[in-house]
Amino acid sequence: MIKSKFFWIGAILLATTPLLLIDVTKHALSWKTEVHDEMIYAVQNTYNFTVQQKADILDRILESNKTLMAAMCIKSFISIIFFVLSLYFFRLFAKTEKTNFMKPLITCIALVVCFVLVKVLLLPKLYQDEKVKFVELQHDEDNLNNLYHTNFNGKVVYVDFWGTTCGPCLEEFRNFTKPLKDKYKLKNDIAYLYVSQGNRYLWKQQIERYNIEGTHLFLNNNQYDKLYKQSIRNNKAVVFMPRYLIIDKHGKIVETRAPQPSNVDSISTILNKYLAAN
Repeated sequence: MIKSKFFWIGAILLATTPLLLIDVTKHALSWKTEVHDEMIYAVQNTYNFTVQQKADILDRILESNKTLMAAMCIKSFISIIFFVLSLYFFRLFAKTEKTNFMKPLITCIALVVCFVLVKVLLLPKLYQDEKVKFVELQHDEDNLNNLYHTNFNGKVVYVDFWGTTCGPCLEEFRNFTKPLKDKYKLKNDIAYLYVSQGNRYLWKQQIERYNIEGTHLFLNNNQYDKLYKQSIRNNKAVVFMPRYLIIDKHGKIVETRAPQPSNVDSISTILNKYLAAN
């Protein structure tokens, strides 16, 4: 056991540096989707946004740009300071302690690995929100029947097929999902199911980042394709994201091409129709 305080200060600073760099990378990816890509979608008017919708989106883009750029700069600067300070304390350790080089090196590597594993694997599992529920399909299931009757019986369900790096999917989450849900927050007979594919680690990060309340299902590519095609009743369909469905109160898929949340008038009309039905 290495007892030098200089070594442990240096080792902790060094182990913290990659955690900051991971955050910088995440901020850079967020900047690409939340600023760069969304600016393109807004300018191209992909979904025929109204003037007010486009103005609101641009306001959020500018705010995201300012926040993300500040976070990247600050954390990059801190990571450099931590790395330089770690070298300084390692130098003090080397001057005051005569020890084998391999032991401190192995200890540092182990500490760095532990810190990274805790951040990447453990901390996401600690994310809990009573309004967010994670479910799974049984191994041989390729439809939503059992999932509906187990979790949503008697409710209208708005189903969202999305991907963890799908730009249009994330755009809906950022700008339109919450306003739509706010219209129905007093309704007890509506629920939201989000079916995703992509990167499992990034999946929960996106759910947390965009505060996507509802029931969440993550599938590998093959499972996703099968469920998608079975749900829209077209085995030859090309998977397109985002894709929205509506399940009525009897568990039947009644809309296989429902409007997206940004088309608030159309989706509200359809949801109201099925919510009013017995």
